[in-house]
Amino acid sequence: MVICCLKNMAALKKYLPILLFLLIPLYPKFPLVGVGGTFVSVRLEDLLLAGVFVVYLISLGRRPLEKLNNPMFRAIFLYWFIGFAASFSGIFLTKTATVSLGLLHTLRRVEYMCLFLIAYNWLSGLDQLKYYLRVFLLIGVIVAVYGLGQQFLHFPVISTTNSEFSKGLALTLGAGARINSTFAGHYDLAAFCVFPLLLIISLLSLSKNRLLLLTAGGLIYWTMLLSASRITFASFFLSAAVLIVIIRKKLWLVPLVAISFLGFLLSPQLRGRYLDLITNHLLSLAPPVSAQTLTPLPAAPVTATATAESKAVDAVPDALKPPAVAEDRSFNIRLKVEWPRALRAFIKNPLFGSGYSSVGLAVDNEYLRILAETGLLGLAGFCLIILRFFLSGLPWLRHYQPNIKSAFIASSSCFLLSLLLGGLFIDVFAASKIAMMLWSIIGLAEKTKTLSA
Repeated sequence: MVICCLKNMAALKKYLPILLFLLIPLYPKFPLVGVGGTFVSVRLEDLLLAGVFVVYLISLGRRPLEKLNNPMFRAIFLYWFIGFAASFSGIFLTKTATVSLGLLHTLRRVEYMCLFLIAYNWLSGLDQLKYYLRVFLLIGVIVAVYGLGQQFLHFPVISTTNSEFSKGLALTLGAGARINSTFAGHYDLAAFCVFPLLLIISLLSLSKNRLLLLTAGGLIYWTMLLSASRITFASFFLSAAVLIVIIRKKLWLVPLVAISFLGFLLSPQLRGRYLDLITNHLLSLAPPVSAQTLTPLPAAPVTATATAESKAVDAVPDALKPPAVAEDRSFNIRLKVEWPRALRAFIKNPLFGSGYSSVGLAVDNEYLRILAETGLLGLAGFCLIILRFFLSGLPWLRHYQPNIKSAFIASSSCFLLSLLLGGLFIDVFAASKIAMMLWSIIGLAEKTKTLSA
């Protein structure tokens, strides 16, 4: 009986993570149970992860604390403690968060990061890691094919970008819309695409199936271009350049630059969004034209028709009116609404912040979100986790060896670097699918550092 249970547990440790890796990115965000007062819902992956976590706790057996006693785990537990303290402060002291939403978002952070613990403890060897890497590459291709199907074959789109879409409506892309594949939005899709692309770069010099890897990479890169995420496009190429330097293939920087320019030229939406940013923000920093050089036009006579047209315009909501001057709307929302709101929340309690959920669903800057919700202590706890991960990986990054172990550690580290850069303009660590995949990947990478070659 004991031997049978041990065999079953060994099989669960191998295959349950694969089930999570497949379901989290590939299953669209269909809601199961709605949460009152918000359009956040409990979903299938939440229930599956809860079940897997119970199995994980059982697998720890006796003296579980001994198996959880390493620097990364202690940093994660500290961050969780700070998060609960911040939510308690926001709910009961500053009154900036409600009990239901505050607790929900706190538990969400625990849910995302518990995948680090599961991935770390359940990875047993390099053969299992190789199997997982093939799964990640397969997922990347499936995500890319489905995203291209949305663009060219009208595959259904499931989005959570507003309260109506979050009900699980199956839609199709309208004119000018950006694909999101199986993710909740185009930013999430673009952020996900970075990891399989970096993994492919790190494996190119190790694999005999280079043509297959390049074909998969081409599909995933095309999908990332169609998402038209400016910050992810830039962060991918910066992190890819760092990866190429780490794996000692500096000549690969030449085709990397060529591919980046080619992608910029072949993606009208991406090119247009960059031009909007440059034209409407960077060039607008020039000194304004002096009022003395402007000659006022004579006033037109007021007619009944003009008065009626004026009333009709006034009846249109401000949000639906075209801007008086050209603007980059997404950047302006960050600059004038979301970031100031986050700073105000931070100022209310600089040490613990205003609690999870106190700044709404979007801040579009991960660091301002952490400061606003968990204060300086929360940001310090988050940085401690990131710092410990990078420090433990330094030997493999500085003394890279051409093998699977080093390739995975390097690509995972650069994936985290890409998300850290993307966090300047996206709440990437709060996006459920991306957060779950990230903590799974760096959990596997942290355990890989301890495996014998």
